[in-house]
This record gives sequence, structure tokens and C-alpha cells, in this order.
Amino acid sequence: MDFIKKCLSGFDLKLFALIFMTFDHVREMLSGLLPIPTWFGIIGRISAPLFIFMVAEGMWHTRNRVKYMGRLYLASVSMALLNNVANTYFPMPNGGMIINNIFATMFLITFFIHFSEKTFEAFKARQFSKAFINLALIVSPIFLSFIFVMNMTTLPLIVLQIVLVALPLPMLVEGGPIWIILGIGFYLCHGNKKRTGIFYVILCVLTFMLSTGMDFSFENLFLINYQWLMILALPFLLLYNGEKGKGMRSFFYIYYPAHLYLLLGVAYIINGLL
Repeated sequence: MDFIKKCLSGFDLKLFALIFMTFDHVREMLSGLLPIPTWFGIIGRISAPLFIFMVAEGMWHTRNRVKYMGRLYLASVSMALLNNVANTYFPMPNGGMIINNIFATMFLITFFIHFSEKTFEAFKARQFSKAFINLALIVSPIFLSFIFVMNMTTLPLIVLQIVLVALPLPMLVEGGPIWIILGIGFYLCHGNKKRTGIFYVILCVLTFMLSTGMDFSFENLFLINYQWLMILALPFLLLYNGEKGKGMRSFFYIYYPAHLYLLLGVAYIINGLL
């Protein structure tokens, strides 16, 4: 028991995730300008699962789910607007685009968890009209995703921009449906390390099958399509001790966009020196 208590708190997991994310984004933002090694991207695969795990844990521990969801939504919209400004007026020197916005993914995870539970509660209480309204709220983003994707090339630019900023959709958010399923699965496995481990391994295998095209060459597995190496997050997940740890909530909300735009500035400086 003493060993478990001394393992990783929620704060520790977020800190590790932040460090790994920074390595990944250094590679994303500065590749083509500096010789960034591939392992920066590989260890970056650990980051998102840890952040998503903590969002799922947050849904168990927060005192106000609606406020929690609201913070994530506002963070998502703010990040999308800042990305639009950056991509319009300060395009990445290496030719890429800043499309990172895990806040949108996190919001949808909390959204589906919250309204799924509300739906079950309403059905159980035989409040069928309320249940169907909640069910409609769950289905709407999924339905709109398919409508939007099928008509993306014909929609006016202003409509595209408004939707991408203000309306997180499962098919379009960072990580897509897989990361949303990951968050919901973590929530359902709460408090059970064995179930968490089994679920996570299964999802990593699914990611491996989808991302690698079953091409088992070294180049494909470790240099091109290495998203499956998110499996490296498993030891960190299993060492979670269930405790919150230190606070610093605002720090993590601020660091995520701030470090990306700081790296963008560094990219401009390096590009000007080359």
C-alpha cells in the first residue's frame, strides 16, 4: 500500500504528459529547420493518452461537471481562434499548419460521458421525453460530423471556419473517434487497473492495425506511422495512485497554446538565420 501511495498522482501524470508533448511539438514545429530526431515524436505518443486519462478522472472528481465542460469548450474555441490567426498571419516556416487542439477532443469526451449518463438516468426514472432529448444531444455531433465531411468541399469558407471553431465534431477533432473512445473507456474503467490495462492494450492494437496498414517494415513502424507507440503510456497509467496531487490547473490550460506559439516564434527566428 505504501508503494501505491508513493506512485504517480494526477499532477505527476499531467507533468509527464506536458514534457512528452513538448518534445513532440518541438519536432512538429522545427522539423525541416533543424535535424530533430524521430524519438522526439515517439515519446510524444505518450502524452495524449495521459491527458485524456486525466480528463476521464476529472469527470469522476469534479464538483461541477457543467463548469468543467464549459472550461474545456472555451479553451477549445480560444485555441481554434488563435490557430486561425497564427496560420493566417504567421504560417509555419516549414510549410505545416497548427491544427493542434486537444481541448476540443477533451470537451467531446466529457460531453458524451455526461449526456450518456443523463440519458440512462432519465430512462431509469421513466422520464422518456428528457431521455430522448439527451439522446438527441449525443447523436447530433456524430450525425453533423458525417454531414459536414460529405459536404465540406461545397460549403462556403465562412461556414467552414465557424464550424471548425465553434462546433467540435467527432470526425474532425484531434485524434478523432479513437481518442474519444479512449476517454470514455478510461472513464468506465475508473478505479480498476486491470480493466484499464486490458482496455488500453486493445485500443493500442486497434490503433496499430488502423495506422500502420499492417506494413511491418521498420521504417513504417518506427519512422512513419508510429502512433501505436502510445502503448508506452501504459506503465504511467498503471502507476497512477488515484490522488490529485498539486493543483496548478490554470498552468496546464495556458501552457498548451503558449508553448506552441512560442515554438512558432523560435521557428521564425531560426528560419531568418538560415
